[in-house]
Amino acid sequence: MLAIQKEKTVTFKCEEDLIAAAEVYAANNEMDRSKVIRLALKRFLNVSPIEKRSAKK
Repeated sequence: MLAIQKEKTVTFKCEEDLIAAAEVYAANNEMDRSKVIRLALKRFLNVSPIEKRSAKK
């Protein structure tokens, strides 16, 4: 069974050209910009969609 995770809105600053590239990628792959950013973060952090990791403090 897949775990259902709550989504939270996050606001951050980013260079305009990076946002434009994310929008192009999204359009070419039939997804929205938020999904592109989530995918990029998961790939960068090497986290699978159902994997949970504890935060180190």
